[in-house]
Amino acid sequence: MNRELYGIKTNIEIGEQIFLSVPKELKPIWAGIILAKFNNYIKNIPEPVKRLYDIIEKPSEWKEAHHQFILIRRFLLDNKHYPYETYLLLAENIAKITYNASGGSAPFDCDSGNYLPSLTLKTADFFEDERLEDDLKSILLLFSRNKKLRNDLPRAKELLQYQKIDDILWYDWDPIGINDMAPRDEYQSYTPQIFNLLKTGTGRETIAKTLSKIETDYMGMAGNMEKCLKVADKILTAEIKA
Repeated sequence: MNRELYGIKTNIEIGEQIFLSVPKELKPIWAGIILAKFNNYIKNIPEPVKRLYDIIEKPSEWKEAHHQFILIRRFLLDNKHYPYETYLLLAENIAKITYNASGGSAPFDCDSGNYLPSLTLKTADFFEDERLEDDLKSILLLFSRNKKLRNDLPRAKELLQYQKIDDILWYDWDPIGINDMAPRDEYQSYTPQIFNLLKTGTGRETIAKTLSKIETDYMGMAGNMEKCLKVADKILTAEIKA
């Protein structure tokens, strides 16, 4: 792990700077994107964590994250030999962040978010994958490297939405089946095209046909329309409602 990543992992003051750079309205969405980057590395994601994703996607439900924190903590206590303890601690932390963003009464400690960057990189240690570390670093520092976005909510939303689409193309579409070995930027040249389709309100069929056309015309593959439709459904959920 390079020096910058090590600093994020060990220095809570750096974690605080990173967390403060994220627009307050988008902190749960940003944190959810971070948590989702572990989905392909962890088999059988615990049900309490799966439900947390659903809560994050709907700001009207953010208050429910308080109860979800309790369920995740209970799972951790009941499964003492769970191999990814830090992952559950990260999920707990994100549940706290989400509830606090709801403006509900009796919030969790105000410094909860300061520990998210450190917990993120400690969770990544389990998998010893430099691509994952670099990917996490990119999203962790997304706003601290683009400071003007803190006061430009529409642009900040677009940036997170773009990130979500890029992750879907990498983790869910992956038509060549190489996301366990190839460089992380393998499909990133297609992200702007798909992002623009979503941004302009394009429907499911057109998005799926575009993905299938990329498979056949640019990759020389037969194309898998059924899978492309499923990926299109997921892309349509990438719209940020916060």
